[in-house]
Amino acid sequence: MNDDPKIPGPPPDDFSKTTPNINPGRENDAPTDWDKTNYNFPKQPAADDWGKTVTNIKPIDTGQQDFGKTFYPGSQGSVPQTPEWGMTEANVRVNPADIGSTPEDFGPPAGGYDKTTPYFRLPEAERAKYQDLPPTPAEKAEQEKREQQEKGGIPLWVWAAVALFSMFLFAIAVLLFVYFFIIGETHFEVTVKGAPAGSRILVDDVQWGTSKEGDRRLTNLEPGKRVIKIVHPNFECRPMEVIGQAGVTPEPLMARCTPVEVKGEDCGVFRPGEFDKAERCYNMALDALPDPFTPEQLVNALNILIINFASGSFEIPDERLAALEKGAGFIKRVPAGTVLEVGGHTDNVGSDASNQTLSENRAKAVRDKLVSYGVRAEMLQTRGYGSTKPKYDNNTEEGKFLNRRIQYYVVR
Repeated sequence: MNDDPKIPGPPPDDFSKTTPNINPGRENDAPTDWDKTNYNFPKQPAADDWGKTVTNIKPIDTGQQDFGKTFYPGSQGSVPQTPEWGMTEANVRVNPADIGSTPEDFGPPAGGYDKTTPYFRLPEAERAKYQDLPPTPAEKAEQEKREQQEKGGIPLWVWAAVALFSMFLFAIAVLLFVYFFIIGETHFEVTVKGAPAGSRILVDDVQWGTSKEGDRRLTNLEPGKRVIKIVHPNFECRPMEVIGQAGVTPEPLMARCTPVEVKGEDCGVFRPGEFDKAERCYNMALDALPDPFTPEQLVNALNILIINFASGSFEIPDERLAALEKGAGFIKRVPAGTVLEVGGHTDNVGSDASNQTLSENRAKAVRDKLVSYGVRAEMLQTRGYGSTKPKYDNNTEEGKFLNRRIQYYVVR
């Protein structure tokens, strides 16, 4: 202390005007006036509440000069004037427990977004709406391009059809090869000519087929001596022999057949099933016609023939073809301008309508066959009578049999 009176001493202490700069300790954590001093900082929560706090620090407005760059508390003068990107990240990490979700709840992370925790979840209806979004124009164009490429290709069924057709052609080629180079060289063939129409052809007593029009080609015969027979109920044919060599075709064989003569048979009465007898009588009557003969005499001979059509059918049996062929030869000899009617008849079994149609079809079938044998079409006309003109009693099986007939008439 200066004792010099000329030098004034320090002013007296006035503690009421002095602001202490020492932060006194708290006794028993009792609040003091120091708690009211925040020095521009917002009041901070107790330490045990930080885990539930989402950054509650108010950022400083930079006047939008540095948009998106937020600097945390300090004096206004402490804001950097040049961008410092490292200072723009809020180094505050929110505890997932306070949000109730984790990034894994929204699918796998992508492109740096795994560090962002969303703060809400969409309702299920909204999520479905955004999940089923229509394709973008680029995606739609790509899809159309793929579809166009698929359409432009060859369908699978085309390849399958080509493969099947190729297999078919290959099979045909194999068969042709076998036929011409194997069978053709190990077998031979021969033609039989002049056999009665409808005859059965036998080779070594084995039926080889039927001769519907008189000639028959026999193929795939084993080389060596072969015996050929012609069988017909109303013709007697002599057997024929041929010696064939593999791959060599011999001369055609001419059939030598004669009609079977009527011996002690009554040609005035026919019973059911006597088709062959009726044909023999028919042949005898044609051979007995005078030269020249009248159309009436010819018709009487033609009406002897019984064509045994199957029930409900108008197809001419093969056994009767030879008889029709012989009759056609006599029809061609009648005087010019003659017109004959080929009439079809049935028994009384079935409806009138069905019998009418059946009789018409049978008459047409016989007419067409005679024309194929050389009769002029204008000489023949057809008519169906159904069951309206029975010749015999339909109450007996024999009468029904005889009423199922073809009958000729002289028209002109």
